[in-house]
Amino acid sequence: MAFQFKKISSHGTENPIIARLSVQANDLVNFCNFSKEKKEELFAIFHSGVQPKLITCYEVFISISKECRNIEDTVNTEGLNIQSQDRVIEVPHLEGLESKIDQFLYSAKSCLRELAKIFGLFFGKEFSEARYDQVKEWATKEFGEASELAKIISQDHDLWIKKLVSMRNAVEHPGGYSGHLHIHNYDLLPENHPDFPKLIEPTWHLNEEPRVSIRKDLEVSISNILHFSEDMLVLCMRQSGLPEIIQIVEIPEAERDEKCPVRLKFTLSDKINLTLIRPPAVKSKDNH
Repeated sequence: MAFQFKKISSHGTENPIIARLSVQANDLVNFCNFSKEKKEELFAIFHSGVQPKLITCYEVFISISKECRNIEDTVNTEGLNIQSQDRVIEVPHLEGLESKIDQFLYSAKSCLRELAKIFGLFFGKEFSEARYDQVKEWATKEFGEASELAKIISQDHDLWIKKLVSMRNAVEHPGGYSGHLHIHNYDLLPENHPDFPKLIEPTWHLNEEPRVSIRKDLEVSISNILHFSEDMLVLCMRQSGLPEIIQIVEIPEAERDEKCPVRLKFTLSDKINLTLIRPPAVKSKDNH
């Protein structure tokens, strides 16, 4: 299946999201024992479904990061604006933070919802929502708890998918089953802190969980979704009967083409080595 890339945004194949969900996905899909029409449908899940939504997440992350850097550079250069004989401190404010977070979480959950369509194509099991608790239960029952597909779904669901979806649900239905998502703009350390008045970057937390850096969490979430999407394609192909002579190879990050930094490729090999190489999904550390 020939891949035609049409640049419809400011992002090209030098962006890892484009490279891995378009170019790489196309290459991997060609190894599927599917009809041409079914291959096109599978490719569309990544190229037209997950990718544009993950690009939206990326753009939100870049926007927030850029604004934070500008604010922090100004404070580092000029200091905080302190008035009225040190009694009034002007705290910087990142405009539109809540709406950007809303957009990020909506797009992130949409990525997972689009990705869930892959199970219908490979195994005839349809999931209409990002209910990976149900995907986890189904995969464990269908393929066994020890299967690589079930293990990765279970691991990622428990580590980050459940929380990410809960955060979106808390925004959509405040005080509902998922509770409340608390978003904190720039703030100062408490007055009794030895480093007062020191600026604290924007943080968030779900319900009574500790506050964590929004910037770091957004970056980690994008990486997790990208890796999970790649893994689901590879593992579904393997679970459905990928020939053992086909080997999965991860290109070391330092050796990836800057113009198109794909991560995975298939090669034909006499050696039977089918262990999927993947960095583990990351759970953000507490900020305080």
